[in-house]
Amino acid sequence: MDEVLRLLRRFSVQNTSIDDQLVAIDSVIDKVFEVTDLDPDAKEKIKRLRNDIDAIAHQPEDTRQSIENAFNKVFASEFDASLLLHNQQTGDIRLFEGDLELIHLKINKDGSVALLTDVEPVEIQDATFIDSPLILNYHDVLLRSQTLLDLDKRRPGRIGMAYTTLHTKDLFDKLREPALPNNLFTKDRSSALDHLKYAIKGEVTYSQSEHDFVFNRNQQAFSIKNTASGIKVFGLLQILLGNEIIDKNTMLIFDEPENHLHPKWQLHLAQVLVSLVEHGVFVLVSSHSPYMIQALKRYGDRANLADSARFFLAENNRIEDSDRLSEIFQILSEPFQTFREMDAKGLMGE
Repeated sequence: MDEVLRLLRRFSVQNTSIDDQLVAIDSVIDKVFEVTDLDPDAKEKIKRLRNDIDAIAHQPEDTRQSIENAFNKVFASEFDASLLLHNQQTGDIRLFEGDLELIHLKINKDGSVALLTDVEPVEIQDATFIDSPLILNYHDVLLRSQTLLDLDKRRPGRIGMAYTTLHTKDLFDKLREPALPNNLFTKDRSSALDHLKYAIKGEVTYSQSEHDFVFNRNQQAFSIKNTASGIKVFGLLQILLGNEIIDKNTMLIFDEPENHLHPKWQLHLAQVLVSLVEHGVFVLVSSHSPYMIQALKRYGDRANLADSARFFLAENNRIEDSDRLSEIFQILSEPFQTFREMDAKGLMGE
């Protein structure tokens, strides 16, 4: 009996076919009937449950329901299902391409998500979200972590295992993908990699032998933990370009990259990001830096991207669909106005 239960447990945590799992279930049921004295009603109930499992396992897949289930798992992993603003009962997430509605989701009070429309094909093949370059410091922790997408795989033996957000685990797994040989790169990709290498006078890679990220400079390898955060920012892009995670029709989302960069390096990064857009990568950057925003604007104009670039302002929990670059610079200049007022008061006191 114990051996049968071990077999069933092993099948439940491995990528075993449903038919093999049903065979294991049948073995357990047969053994239970053999070693216990169940009344006929109880045995009949067990058989009906087994048949229900079989029916559910072999029913045709409901694509729309599967997508809705995936959204619920993703949002639970990213936000702990806390999607609504304070005191809001419901909400909506809608994605458009021009006038075509691609996705319409309703957010319920309990945090669950309902898919209201069929999902239209999306041009973007993959998205990568970078919220901190310090992810490179936590190799050993993230290697053993999992997301709430794996919630159904929790077992007593997994108690104490680290959990993280989906986008963090996704980025970490992408960073460990093997890099491609340089001679396979297009001229455009090689140019972007050369620019990144020039900026930090070296290269960040994943070392299979060290099982960690390293910074290579002048034929010496340094632990990534002993490098400046700015090097990590450029190193992330080096790796993602080198293994073709960042490619045409993919999206790169960068959250406040200036937090870790000298103003001069912010200009270098803006130039690289604009170059990616020129070659078919969708780039979304959130920033509070006038250097970064001005650089994105200027390099974008030089690349003839003025018509496709947009500068949005998040204000009062809303982002209006309009270009508000002048207002952005006005808000970012407010500290300098404060300094001028301080200087004026200082002069008046002399």
